[in-house]
Amino acid sequence: MSVTIEGRIDLAGPVGKLLHRRPLKNGTVMQAFGFDPVSGDIFVTQLMGGGIQLPGEPAPLDYAVRNEHGDLCVTRLNRSGAITGHMYLRGFGHGVNFGMENRAGVVRLWTETASKPNGKKQGFGTAVTHFEFRSGTVLDHGSSLHAAPYSPAPGAEFVTCTIDRSADELVVRFTVDDKNYFERYDLAKASAGVWEPIQRIPHPDQNGWFQGYTSHDGVLYMLSGMPIDPVHYPENPPPGNTYLTAVDWATGAILDQRLCVAAPGLSFREPEGMTVALRDGVPHLYFGFAGELEGPRTCTIMFLSGAPEIDGVKVLTDWQPLTLAAGVTADQNAPKGRLIGIAGTTTLQLSGGVKGSFATDTVIATLPDSLTPTMTARATVPRNNTSGVCVARVEASTDRQLRVYGGSGDNVITWAQLDSFSAVWR
Repeated sequence: MSVTIEGRIDLAGPVGKLLHRRPLKNGTVMQAFGFDPVSGDIFVTQLMGGGIQLPGEPAPLDYAVRNEHGDLCVTRLNRSGAITGHMYLRGFGHGVNFGMENRAGVVRLWTETASKPNGKKQGFGTAVTHFEFRSGTVLDHGSSLHAAPYSPAPGAEFVTCTIDRSADELVVRFTVDDKNYFERYDLAKASAGVWEPIQRIPHPDQNGWFQGYTSHDGVLYMLSGMPIDPVHYPENPPPGNTYLTAVDWATGAILDQRLCVAAPGLSFREPEGMTVALRDGVPHLYFGFAGELEGPRTCTIMFLSGAPEIDGVKVLTDWQPLTLAAGVTADQNAPKGRLIGIAGTTTLQLSGGVKGSFATDTVIATLPDSLTPTMTARATVPRNNTSGVCVARVEASTDRQLRVYGGSGDNVITWAQLDSFSAVWR
């Protein structure tokens, strides 16, 4: 049963997208992500890949060694998904969760540190710290460049953190005596080294593998689930077992828990990372998926919007321009697209028109990540009337391309109007 409290983001709402299958600095699985609250830049943590040799190391180290030691890579991307920087952290942990601040233009990360290997030889943090992000550098646990580590309890393990910007609090998750907890702290005091717990709650049931958490406006959100990998995880067939959970901080009770089927066409699709950020003053709950069964993993970030519906419609992504392909020009109005939610279903709408000479199936434009589906979205649109043929099929594909179909040597499409394009987007 779902319980509504003021400010809670609807876990059953229509889903939008920020990034689509973006590569990171290393080819390993993304673990968590966060946003610079000023620039909007995206920071992603992942375990260091094998074969990298950092300063002071006699030779490149393999992935198993990095994993056991808790060595991480932090990749910085802009809002378009281009890599703009990176930083390596040695001896910090697994990168499951972290928080971000921007202090007068200086980006600081709050992360786990003091990594300790578990029984599977995987390193996880036993304390939290914070430090300045410095692109191109290596930071070691124990360095004077990070704040003194803090452990929430003697013998604490699997320690991670996030920042709740709505309350200016730091939330810490940890395990002690085989029991999991969440704890809240005043962020300003914690930054000054004064650690006074405000509240501790037992860890609610997230229904599956824990993969991330965030907090906003009195609600704790959690992400869980496994990869879709028929070889290694045959027990998790499509659409997967990703769950989103909302918890009331006041009582520790679960408010809502939903199976999440977003990004159904994504390969591998392991849920990874969660955060809340404001966009135009509206809270958005972001959650990530690691993609690609083989080769370097990629980063896909989805979101649920806290914006209200207006006349039954929720705008998820406002009108975005499309980049026209070579040889294609705008017909009166330049093509653009947006995502809206209608009755809980995400819908891709296009507008504008294109002109050209399309004598075969043709790429007419490139979509931004925010409009790119994981399963092809298609609709019919008006075109020039030749021999009684007056409609064409247009498809938005998973490779970011918008294509028009139906042109031939003896029936060339010279224009297509996109205003009638409206299709379910997944």
